[in-house]
Amino acid sequence: MTSQNNSSPQNIAIANHHRSMQRWWTLPKYKKARKEFVIRNPVCIRCGRPTQTPGHSPEDYLSFETYLNTVETDKCDPLCNACNLMEHKGMKPCPVCVKEKTEKINYIGQDKEYCFDHRPEEEKIKAQQRKEVFKQLVKNGNSIRNAKRRAIYQDLKEKNHAGRGNKELKLSEIQDA
Repeated sequence: MTSQNNSSPQNIAIANHHRSMQRWWTLPKYKKARKEFVIRNPVCIRCGRPTQTPGHSPEDYLSFETYLNTVETDKCDPLCNACNLMEHKGMKPCPVCVKEKTEKINYIGQDKEYCFDHRPEEEKIKAQQRKEVFKQLVKNGNSIRNAKRRAIYQDLKEKNHAGRGNKELKLSEIQDA
């Protein structure tokens, strides 16, 4: 769920709908239809793992009869639990991960073509270059701040040795660079 206020009308409606769906899932009629669906459709269409649940479109949620009919007539997608959950979050499995049958399947946004691990080589090189530039900027910034701090510290040290009588450095005199 998003980081929105949990008491918003939209979130309350979603929670109420989910509670009614949970009641549907416990009905013997649905359990039987789901079990038969999984037997008829043993492979997740997104990633190739074993099917565990029928994936529905929003129109299927209008009533229990509509919901049940889509399962009984195979009008929904066979999905594993991971793909079903990620689909609700607006994501899909990386097609390269699925094609190469990698051990871990990465999920990506609907508008993406591949996951981070399967970027083209030129994108990896550009990302590495951006990372190096950022590191250099941070290093330069730290060097400048450290030089300013050293100068302030040195100045205070010289003032203390010049006979102010104060043997300790006053932290209040150090300005943050």
